[in-house]
Amino acid sequence: MFKVDWEKTSVTYQLPEGMAEKMVRIAYPDETLISSEVIAGGCANLNIKIQLENQNKPLILRVYLRDKDSADREQKLSALLKGHLPVPLTHYIGEFEGHHFAITEFISGISLRDLLLKCAPHDLTALMSEVGMILSKIIAYEFSKPGILNHELEVIPYESSDVIKFAQGCLNDNNVLSVLDPSVIAEIKKAIKQYASSVPTDDEKHLVHGDFDPANILVDKINGSWVVTCILDWEFAFSWSCLWDVANMLRYAHKMPPEFQNSFIDALQRNGIKLPPDWHTTIHLLNLSSLLDLLKQSDPKDHPHRCADIRELINHILSELNNMQKIDRVEIKPYDPNWPHIFEKEAPLIRQALRDNCIAIYHVGSTSVPGLAAKPKIDIIAVVRNLFFNKLQLEAVEYKYRGGFNIPLRRSFTIRTADKNINLHVFEENDPEIELNILFRDHLRENTSARDEYALLKYKLIAEESSHQKNNSIYKGYTLGKHDFIQNILKKSGFNKYRFVLCTHTLEWAAAKHFRDTYFFGPHGIEDPYTWTFNHEEHAHLVLYQGTEIVAYAHIQFWPNQRAAIRIIATDENKRNQNSGSQFLALIEKWLKSLGVKSLHAESRQSSLRFYLKNGYTEVPFNDPENHESDPNDVPVGKVL
Repeated sequence: MFKVDWEKTSVTYQLPEGMAEKMVRIAYPDETLISSEVIAGGCANLNIKIQLENQNKPLILRVYLRDKDSADREQKLSALLKGHLPVPLTHYIGEFEGHHFAITEFISGISLRDLLLKCAPHDLTALMSEVGMILSKIIAYEFSKPGILNHELEVIPYESSDVIKFAQGCLNDNNVLSVLDPSVIAEIKKAIKQYASSVPTDDEKHLVHGDFDPANILVDKINGSWVVTCILDWEFAFSWSCLWDVANMLRYAHKMPPEFQNSFIDALQRNGIKLPPDWHTTIHLLNLSSLLDLLKQSDPKDHPHRCADIRELINHILSELNNMQKIDRVEIKPYDPNWPHIFEKEAPLIRQALRDNCIAIYHVGSTSVPGLAAKPKIDIIAVVRNLFFNKLQLEAVEYKYRGGFNIPLRRSFTIRTADKNINLHVFEENDPEIELNILFRDHLRENTSARDEYALLKYKLIAEESSHQKNNSIYKGYTLGKHDFIQNILKKSGFNKYRFVLCTHTLEWAAAKHFRDTYFFGPHGIEDPYTWTFNHEEHAHLVLYQGTEIVAYAHIQFWPNQRAAIRIIATDENKRNQNSGSQFLALIEKWLKSLGVKSLHAESRQSSLRFYLKNGYTEVPFNDPENHESDPNDVPVGKVL
């Protein structure tokens, strides 16, 4: 994994006796080389750690075995990026007896690849979030056009169509033909033809590292946590789409825990990088092209391990592309007059199952709007006196419990049989979600233009591949794509109730980041170090809506022994002193209690202490199970739920 078993050119290549010392003398004529040690190398360079007599820190002698322009390119890139990104400075570049070399800064650490393979204790979510954040900074650098960078960082144009032609050309190479079965080559040709349109367009001109993978990322343990200290090996840098670097990083993601990919992608998106809807397909195609190039350069006799790994990776990519075609696709049907009749037959059965707890039953969603195209699933709301009834009551009539998804105080059930396709949403009386759904339904019933506009949006969405995929979300792109339209209708309908949800939509995550930066980390001039919690099972991030406007945010951490902590709770400064914070807190407490949490804790600023005290909190020890250092000015408070 991560090319660890690949045969390296630099491992077998040895510099002639005394050559390293002569190279050092050219760069530092007044220095004496005390020691040298070959430490690492890839397919195109040799790295030697050197110590000079009068230098406090070691240096790296980097010998380029293939591309003579690499030293100049790396020197200019390091000068451009230093101070913004963790890169090693190049102190000197030169040539000796046909060998191009550079003396560069030595930065301590081990490769992220080695850390992952050694299974040393580390927080993978935090590390990959940092890697994603660093890549977003690389992407921020742009050139005049896409292409290859020469030794002066001038762009030599390269067109997207060339990638397809190159990949197709590789399939005729003898090395490729000897490693891959004819059936695999036929499948590759089919995939290239089918997905050629997914190659990034020529209007993208971002800086691309070119070999952005865990082997070229140094990490070190600082203050008890692993952090990125350096991005190495810029000799393959070029200008084009960031998806080349995304593809490189995720090439072995299928062999890693989910947070390897999820945290990396989440960090990119949180830092303003908008990935195209079909990015999964694109990175598979780019990796396929890169692997064919590597295979073309690899004689199976000299590089059996490398060829075997490349063959396995190509087979995995082809399998993934085939699986994408089998995705459960969203299906939209023209309005069916039978939909209301299905509801009318089902409502009495639900009422009977819920007994006296049931107050009302409503047909909602698109199937409740005459003339509206919809997914052929009947959405039903059941209003109950007590939300926490025994779910066996509904399971006895074929319903399967599904949880609450992104709405904490909802209990969702489904029936998926040959003659029934029903989503049942159970809410406690007076829950604002009930009014929200009825207002939306009634607006579409009364406004045919809005109804037809909604239908057009649905058909537009299902034409997009991303609408059928859950891109690191609990919902498919189709559901998320309707968000803005629904919000606009609710605004027109005058909906203005408070409701809270778990962050799901990109706008909700953006709001979470805004609240954290504005009220907590920004005032201290530091970058939020805890964005990795956005994708961690022990952390929950919630927002409070007033109507369609997000007015508050909370970050909850789940602790052992049925305890939880409020890490952040913040209300928009323009919405304070309107009781929204207390309502938000009460909703969170009710939700946590339903999950079995017995006590809720917080470390309150002096300015927030009154808020907690008026909501029933008392001063109690915080007892953080992770023993994070507390601010001595904060007051630990808690409440039994």
